Amino acid sequence: MLLISALTLGISFLSFGEPTDETLMELTSVRANHKKVRVTFKQPMDKVFISILDAEGDIVVKTKYKTKEPVTVPYDLSALPAGDYQVKVETEEEIAVFDIETTEKKEIVKPLLAYGKLKDRNTITLLVVGLEQPGVSVDIYNQFNQKIKSEYIDQPEGFSKNYKFLNRNADQIYFHLRDSQGRSKYVYPKQQ
Repeated sequence: MLLISALTLGISFLSFGEPTDETLMELTSVRANHKKVRVTFKQPMDKVFISILDAEGDIVVKTKYKTKEPVTVPYDLSALPAGDYQVKVETEEEIAVFDIETTEKKEIVKPLLAYGKLKDRNTITLLVVGLEQPGVSVDIYNQFNQKIKSEYIDQPEGFSKNYKFLNRNADQIYFHLRDSQGRSKYVYPKQQ
């Protein structure tokens, strides 16, 4: 009985060292997000080569890895043009090829943050915040859409300014703002 238990235990230890039945393609995943590429291995790799090829089949990057545990290998292709690439993963026994496409990351344009409040019957407080570059042109219009004043304010990050209007009701005034990045906004003052 003791001999059978020892043999069973020995066979179970040997079975852990057996190679897996999964192919290299099944053990590897490749993901591209804009120009960042991630190659993930689900199990340790004894000796593996990773190559990235451009649309013409020329090697852009080739690296060799030996891992003792599952791993993700990142690649930054931001220095290369967006387009179609292939990731080639090679071991001594197998080759797996993955087609990927890299894209340009679209910049998110933040809106111009500007607010107007009626301070009193003849005064409007204009607040502009979050400027990435100094410089805002301010055009002021009356209720007939006629420009009554223009100015350029060259303040970094933002500003707050009170505008007084003699012989005019401030609630009939609105602003058109344009910053140095080309963003624009209409501001219609509101009651406090």
